[in-house]
Amino acid sequence: MKRYLLLIISVICLAASAQEQTSKPRPPRMTPEEFRAKQKEFIITHAELTEAESTAFFPLYFELQSKKHEINGRVWKKARAVRPHERTEEECNEMIDALADVKIECATLEKEYLQKFKEILPAKKLMRVQMAEDRFQRELLRGIQQNSHRTNGPWTGGQHP
Repeated sequence: MKRYLLLIISVICLAASAQEQTSKPRPPRMTPEEFRAKQKEFIITHAELTEAESTAFFPLYFELQSKKHEINGRVWKKARAVRPHERTEEECNEMIDALADVKIECATLEKEYLQKFKEILPAKKLMRVQMAEDRFQRELLRGIQQNSHRTNGPWTGGQHP
């Protein structure tokens, strides 16, 4: 009887332990508004934009980002419709071409907006904006990688590294 009781208690403890490990709390996700606010703050700080410059620049900047997101979304929606291993060779070739076309379309759009940005910011500050944007992306990825090892990090409500 004691053996059965010990066995039952052991099974319950193992089950509780397994459930605890699989139900680790996920870090809260950042909303698009929070992401844009962090990105804007980061760029303003690192590119040393004045209030007047940022007021004129960011509406156009976020307009560009929205257009690029829309362009990318159309293709990735198609890409996710069929699993890669279920596609024919012809479908894979079409998807590869579509992805290349999206990159070209986004680059053309960026060049168009670059001309508009040059009317707002001097070239030095525009270079700083581009460098800050790249740095923000790197730090964001670093934060995501760190969060895969812990639950509270710089991009989920913790402090910036």
